[in-house]
Amino acid sequence: MSLPNITVTARLVDAPETKWLPNGTAIAKLRLVSNSRKLNKDTQQWEDGSTWWGRGTAFGRIAEAIAEANLQKGDLVTVRGDVETDQWEDKTTGAKRSADQVIVREIGRALTPPKQQGGGGGFAANGSYGQQSGGFSGGQQQGDPWGSGGRPGFADDQPPF
Repeated sequence: MSLPNITVTARLVDAPETKWLPNGTAIAKLRLVSNSRKLNKDTQQWEDGSTWWGRGTAFGRIAEAIAEANLQKGDLVTVRGDVETDQWEDKTTGAKRSADQVIVREIGRALTPPKQQGGGGGFAANGSYGQQSGGFSGGQQQGDPWGSGGRPGFADDQPPF
């Protein structure tokens, strides 16, 4: 029977720790955290919900890729891998301990759109893209961010992708 597979999007608790064995094999250790948030309808404020803490271990080429990716504390990542239970004996009490970890098979930065500032762009409910009005219906309308001087954070001559 194979191990269960999991995909999780979480933040790094700290930068990954990468070590190399004497034979040259890389091992990367990750600490992950994810929490849910819900809107309190009475106060109209977002509140923290449950928190998940997890560990991940990568070996070989994927561990080398993690080391080269320069991942940092707080980075949002998506990890896919196999769930495995790590078991050990506590050195001080002698009690048996265990914790689940993800054997990382794939990892990548999770891309999230930047927060909108003011009444800026985005997709409208009718499917058109625009800042105040208009959209992608042709010409250089006011709502077309590329037709009206580019996007914030990009030079005018830089492509939007």
